[in-house]
Amino acid sequence: MLQALIAYAERENLTEADFETIGVRWLIPLDNSGKLAGVIIPLMENSNDKKPRPKSFLRPFTSPNELSPGTKSHFLCDTLERAMLFLDPKFPDKAEGRRAQHNYFQSLLDEAALACPDERARLQAVLSCLRNPEVVKELHQLLTSAKAKPTDNALFSVDGVNLLESDSLKTFWRERRRRLTAIVKTRETRICIATGEAGETLDTTEKIKGVPGGLAMGTNLISFDKDAFCSFGLEQAQNAALSAPAELKIRSALNKLIEISRGQRLVFNNTVHLHWTRKPIEEDLIDLLANADENAVAKLLNAWRTGQQPVTVDANTYFALSLSGNGARIVVRDWLESTVQEVKNHVTQWFRDLSIVPLDGVGVKSDFKFYALLYGMVRADLEEISPQIPTQLLYAALRATPLPQSALAAAIRRQQLDQENKLNPARLALIKACLNRSPNPKKNEPMKESLNSESCDPAYLCGRLLAVFDRLQYLALGGVNAGVVERYYASASVTPSLVMGRLFRNAQFHLAKADGGIAANVGKDFETITCALGEKFPPTLDLEDQGRFALGYYHQKAEYRRRTADRKEQHLAEKTA
Repeated sequence: MLQALIAYAERENLTEADFETIGVRWLIPLDNSGKLAGVIIPLMENSNDKKPRPKSFLRPFTSPNELSPGTKSHFLCDTLERAMLFLDPKFPDKAEGRRAQHNYFQSLLDEAALACPDERARLQAVLSCLRNPEVVKELHQLLTSAKAKPTDNALFSVDGVNLLESDSLKTFWRERRRRLTAIVKTRETRICIATGEAGETLDTTEKIKGVPGGLAMGTNLISFDKDAFCSFGLEQAQNAALSAPAELKIRSALNKLIEISRGQRLVFNNTVHLHWTRKPIEEDLIDLLANADENAVAKLLNAWRTGQQPVTVDANTYFALSLSGNGARIVVRDWLESTVQEVKNHVTQWFRDLSIVPLDGVGVKSDFKFYALLYGMVRADLEEISPQIPTQLLYAALRATPLPQSALAAAIRRQQLDQENKLNPARLALIKACLNRSPNPKKNEPMKESLNSESCDPAYLCGRLLAVFDRLQYLALGGVNAGVVERYYASASVTPSLVMGRLFRNAQFHLAKADGGIAANVGKDFETITCALGEKFPPTLDLEDQGRFALGYYHQKAEYRRRTADRKEQHLAEKTA
């Protein structure tokens, strides 16, 4: 895993130790006298997004380990509370520490002004702004009006020149860090676990940013902060020795990949899912899983028919990594190393397994977004399901392995409890995929996309029969507040023998009351299903049988909708003829 991250960093040239990419929310424009040159400008990557992300800039790097004592700040660009002393009134106890950081921010500007004559005037303008109470007060009022947060990052421009883009200030920062690094004591020479080469290894590693569940200041991938974690007399990160160049590449790769995955909304239940390849590719397979673009999914599923399936000798390697935070440490939830072609085949199979008839009973739908599948298992919030389920589902799709039973249980539980939407196609598609990938040897009949009138599976037939009962009740009584589905679905899907007898008798009364050709056709379904079931209803249904029950119910309901649409279309054609 570490070697793959290093290779990615080298491929993307992520080897700059003195700078880091961050999101900046505000630009503060100044003139050469240090006064505001207009209004503060909000910065965002795409203003059309529902929640626009801050614009990315390259900022001089300061280690979180240096910042942790609470007396230092970043150079040129920092949070509003450090750079502008724009304090959060909710935390008055932090005011003294923020003032110390604000003073350090100014001291860095003073130091740079002495070292960079060509930028001295601009840096002095920023210092004049920060040391002018009236300008600072005006800025605070503007920031409050713009609903800025004290933790938002901000940068300065003087006469339209962005200080972060100054080559001379970049050179100053590189030389300053080089001098400070030279002061550090000589490190021990050991074998780097990532490269296998001998060299000076680090006692501590820098923090990774953006890991869900981790600390705001960052999270450590390698951490040995307690004696119980250490061995052979080694201290801290020397227990998993990394050279400085290797650590930089690993950290830079993770920060970049986390930023990409967050932009693609690949964060489920406090776990971020990273993905990359040994060589660049155009198609993004995990993004396809997450967003399920209709045209892209159709192209993938039909590639074998159109002859577009690529055949290549060079097996490009595909990597996937899932991370979450636990306090100050990173937890590796899963890791995949495969080939692009193999993962592509597995993703194709995933959408094929999800294929199901839509609610209108016409055609087949396969392009279910990953979020739609997850929300099919909950009432409102993804926190309702086990945090392992999203990761297990994602890697089951990438590896073409059986889906977790916990996902099937969650989907069925939601199907039984949901009184408003028992015909959720995403939920039923997930149930179908769970059943068709089940390792259970007792049930080898694959579930089809639409109604399977030839199936003799008792659970599937019971589900179909409940849909028939519901249809007969509607034809006889019209819409009722609490019909057979609302009152009996949960119990009928678990213990059919205790419920179906009563519903069977009611259905006979409804059949006698209903009339017309529609009722006659539903009556034929009633007879066909009861004959296939035999004399007795199943006493109980296990978890997978409850899934078959749900699919039988859904398929029969979709079939009735298709018939209704066909009749309306036929009547319309007869009228216009």
